[in-house]
Amino acid sequence: MGFILASLAFLVFLGLFPLTAPHSELWVEPLVALFAGGYLWRRGIRIWGGALLAFGAGDLLWSLEEVREVRENFLLELPYFLGYGLFTLGLLRLPGRPPRYALALLPLALAGLYGGLGVPAGVDRVYALWDALLLLLFLPRAERLLYNSNFKEALVLVGLLLFLVADLAYVLLEAQGGYPLGHPVHLLWTLSYLFWVLGFGPLAFRGFLGPGLVFLGLWAMPATLLGEQSPSGLRLLALYSTLVGGLGLLYADFLERRRIAEKQERWGQFLEHLTRLSPRVTQTLSPEALLLEALKAAQELWPEAVGLEVRARRGLVGERTSHAVPIPMNGDTAFLYFRAPPAQDFPGALSLLGERIRQGLRQMEWGAMALQDPLTGLWNRRGLELELPKLLALASRYAAPVSVAFLDIDRFKSVNDIHGHPVGDEVLRRLGAIIGASVRREDLAVRYGGEEFLLVLYGADLEAAREVVERIRARFQGERIPPIPHPLTLSAGVAGGRVPGSLEEMEEWILKADFALLRAKETGRNRVTFA
Repeated sequence: MGFILASLAFLVFLGLFPLTAPHSELWVEPLVALFAGGYLWRRGIRIWGGALLAFGAGDLLWSLEEVREVRENFLLELPYFLGYGLFTLGLLRLPGRPPRYALALLPLALAGLYGGLGVPAGVDRVYALWDALLLLLFLPRAERLLYNSNFKEALVLVGLLLFLVADLAYVLLEAQGGYPLGHPVHLLWTLSYLFWVLGFGPLAFRGFLGPGLVFLGLWAMPATLLGEQSPSGLRLLALYSTLVGGLGLLYADFLERRRIAEKQERWGQFLEHLTRLSPRVTQTLSPEALLLEALKAAQELWPEAVGLEVRARRGLVGERTSHAVPIPMNGDTAFLYFRAPPAQDFPGALSLLGERIRQGLRQMEWGAMALQDPLTGLWNRRGLELELPKLLALASRYAAPVSVAFLDIDRFKSVNDIHGHPVGDEVLRRLGAIIGASVRREDLAVRYGGEEFLLVLYGADLEAAREVVERIRARFQGERIPPIPHPLTLSAGVAGGRVPGSLEEMEEWILKADFALLRAKETGRNRVTFA
C-alpha cells in the first residue's frame, strides 16, 4: 500500500513540476498505459487491457511524432480508434441502472458536444463527439454506484471520469488556441490508467485507503486544471466535476450506511422470528404451522420468498417456483422458493433457518412421543387433555356438531391369555392403524386405556358418527391376525351429536359414551349403542 501511494505521489510530482511535465507527458504517460494494459491483459481482462495497450501505443506514436516533428498521418490515429472502440465496448459491458442522480453529470456531455463543434472538422472533432457519447454511456454506470457502494468499482468509474474529463479538456484547449505540451491535464490520463488497474486488479483495500484513492482522483481534476494555463471555462468544468463527483460519493456512502442499518434491522426481525420456531408442549404446533412460521422468518430477509418445502417430510407451505435455493438441514432436503431471484444475500441465514427448522421438527417429534401412544401412534389421555379444548374452540367458532364414540375389542383378554401378549399387541396395532386411516385431521383418535379407544368426531352428528364407527368395525372384523382363527369384533357406545357448549359438556358426553359401551357389552357385544 505504501508503495502505491509513493508511486502516485511521484507521478503527480512529475506531471506538475514544470521541468519534468513535458517528459512526463511524452514518456511516462504512454509507458504507464502500456504496463497497465499488459497487466490487465495477462489477468484475462482483455477488453480493458487491450484498450490501455492501444492508448499506450497511440500515445507513444504521438510522442515520437512530437520529438521528431513528424508530419501528422492518419495511420498514427489507428491505435486511438482501436482504443476508443474497446473503451466503448468495455463501458457497455459494465452493469448500470437508469440514471437519475447521475444526470448531474450531463453538463459534461453537453460541454463535450459544444467543444467538439468548436474544433475544426477532422479527427479531433470525431474524438470530441465520441467522448460526448461515452459520457452519456457513463451516466447509468455512475448511477449504479450510488446503490452498490464498492470502492473497487468506484476506482474504475473515477478512472473513466478522469479519462473523459481529460479528453474534454484537451478538446477545449485545442479550440481556444492549441494544446501546450506538458499541460497538467495529461496527469489525468496517467491517473486514469492506474485507477483502472487498481479497480480491476486483485488488490484489496482496507480502511481508508480505498475512499482516499477515490477522493484523490476527484481532487486531481481541479489540481491539474485550475492553473493559469487553463481558461476560465475549463476551470469551472473541473470544479463542477469534482463537486458533483464528491457529492455523489458522499451520497453513495449515506445510502450504504442506511442499507446497513436496514439490513441489521431485518436481521433482528429474522432472529426474533427464529426464537418463535420452538414448539412448546403446551402449544403443539403442527409441522405445517412450523414451516409457515419459518417462511415468515425468511420473508423478513427476503421479501421475494413465497414458499418453503421439506421434502423428506412432504411438507410444503406457500408455492413452489423455479427460483429455488437449498436450505442446509443435515441430511433432509429443503428448499426456499422465490418469486424472483433474491436481491440480497445474507450469508449464514439459510444455515440458521435450516438448523432451527430441524430442531423444531425434532422437538415436535419428542413432544408427540409424550402425547401419543407408542404402540398405536394415536393420542394418549394426556394428548386428549391438550387437544380437546382446541377441538371445542373450533366447533364453537363454526357451530359444528361433535360426536363421541367409545370402542372396545370384544374378548380381548382371551386373546392375551391364549395367544400371548405379542399377538395382543399386534391386534392393538392393527386396530390403531384402521382407526387412524378412518378419521380426519380435525378428529381426535385416542387409545384411552388397554383395549379401549375413544373417537371425538368434529362436524359429525350421531348418524355420521354411526357411519364412521361401522366402517371401523367392518374393516377390523375383516382383519386376519395369525394365529387367531376367528374374526375379531368391536363394541361401541356413541354420544353427543350436537354443538358442544362447554368443555364440561364434552366430558359428560365421554362418560355417556362409556356407559353406552358398557350396555353394548352387557347385551351381547359386537354392537353399537347410543346414549
